[in-house]
Amino acid sequence: MSILLNEFLAAPDVVRNVIAANKKVIAEVAKEFKARGISNITTVARGTSDNAATYFKYIVEAIGEIMVSKFTPSITTVYGAKVNLKNNMVLAISQSGMSTDTIMVVKSAKETGAMTVAITNNPDSDLAKICDYHINLNAGVEKSVSATKTFVAELAATYMLSNALSSVTAKMNLAELPPLLEKFVQENAEGIEAFADETKDIQNAIILTRGLCQSAASELSLKMMEICYKLTRAFSTCEFMHGPISIIEEGTKVILLAPHSEFTEEYISMTTRLTLLGADVIAFTDIPEVARMAYKSYNMPHCRGMNAPFVYSIAVELYCAYMAKALGINADSPRNRKKITITK
Repeated sequence: MSILLNEFLAAPDVVRNVIAANKKVIAEVAKEFKARGISNITTVARGTSDNAATYFKYIVEAIGEIMVSKFTPSITTVYGAKVNLKNNMVLAISQSGMSTDTIMVVKSAKETGAMTVAITNNPDSDLAKICDYHINLNAGVEKSVSATKTFVAELAATYMLSNALSSVTAKMNLAELPPLLEKFVQENAEGIEAFADETKDIQNAIILTRGLCQSAASELSLKMMEICYKLTRAFSTCEFMHGPISIIEEGTKVILLAPHSEFTEEYISMTTRLTLLGADVIAFTDIPEVARMAYKSYNMPHCRGMNAPFVYSIAVELYCAYMAKALGINADSPRNRKKITITK
């Protein structure tokens, strides 16, 4: 078994560790956030961590009604602009805590008076030390070159933070997730491996979903490129209708993440239209109508809305790991990659 796959399978314990390590610090972050009357949050992250930031944006806006924006690092690192973030909480997410651009943005934000919070897997990193608060992913050493267990750890940490910042009652008990994920892995690992083998020969693919699972779609796209060497692009189903749908022709491969949710009818409508246009829809879904129309479908368990991003994230991570295995690719050593990517 590859290191990467083994680390994906550790996801339930990782969620437990995040919860245990961060209750106190997250309560402190929320206390200062509310005391300062901050109403906006700005995230800065790259790669997998930026996909986790997408989840955070959806969840904190949905349950906390707090505006979240994403900072483009080159504004600081290349253009040299000092954006006034005084009334913002800047949330920097980096598994290593060593990304040069992320650190530069945080330093600049602190100089303008921003409240700063780091989420890393390294409490001794420069990013963890420079920020006002540090949320520890507590995932243990991540040996895989590609981000694995730190992604689900970032999802758990950002959910805890969003819930603490919100004034409404929590819609998900995070403590229920580890046994839920354990059950999913036990019951679905073999099936996902077979599904990955069955679909390993797809080349270019469009990836679609909407809402809370957008982070999972973006992570699927990244991992398919990074460890399976497949060219992909993730869109929301709504965004896809504004132009990119023109790319669809006979045989176009579309991977659809379609959990039963507020978007069920939209997923059914989208699958109908795509199949009429000749696309081959490969669906991860628990919606019978979508499964029936799809070219190929993996039957997902029904998830409550807030749980779906975690379950679907584990599903697509395993899918990519098993696809790499089926293709004979060493996922522990993806070409042209290093564990820590330093960018400016």
